[in-house]
Amino acid sequence: MSDGPDDRTGPTGRVRVTSPLTTASTHVRRSVRQEIDESTGVGEIYMRSLIRSQLRAAITVAVTLLLSIGALPLVFLTFDAVTDATVLGVPLPWIVLGVLVYPFLFTIGWLYIRQAERAERDFAALVEPGSDDP
Repeated sequence: MSDGPDDRTGPTGRVRVTSPLTTASTHVRRSVRQEIDESTGVGEIYMRSLIRSQLRAAITVAVTLLLSIGALPLVFLTFDAVTDATVLGVPLPWIVLGVLVYPFLFTIGWLYIRQAERAERDFAALVEPGSDDP
């Protein structure tokens, strides 16, 4: 027997080789909104990220208030010169607690709201990339 070209009994030319997985359904890309609505693992990661950023902002505000305004009683107890000082006949602790604390609280609250809204805006842009809400 010879293995010449005349002895072949099969098809001559190219043979198409395919994978058995070509009949499997293709992966359908889901949007972030669908991932969140269906509570998939990816959706939970997105929600956890939003909650972490909001928690981080809240903890930052709480620690800032604790270290600043929460420390005032210790300052008043420790330093007698602060409690004895007066400005225009008004004791300094009254001015600090009655006047100076409120602009500080307003500023901290304003910064917290800005950070929370920025986190929500970034999350909304991730969930709905086409919306351009200001």
